[in-house]
Amino acid sequence: MANHITIMRHKAGIKTAKEAAKLLGISPGMMYQIEGGSKRPSPEVAFKMTKIFKCSLDDIFLPFITTESDKKEEG
Repeated sequence: MANHITIMRHKAGIKTAKEAAKLLGISPGMMYQIEGGSKRPSPEVAFKMTKIFKCSLDDIFLPFITTESDKKEEG
């Protein structure tokens, strides 16, 4: 299942992670890692995402924080 970043990218009309990476000024590999949930975007990249994906910083970061706190409660 795609994570929230992938969903926001699709809603913004950006079809591929490679296209999003180019717009954000990052490597496609980094975009794949962000979408896969293994990396968080830097503050600068997240700010660019708010403009390109038409969302808030909360939309970008809160799902990461929620996921991490869920893992801590399980362990």
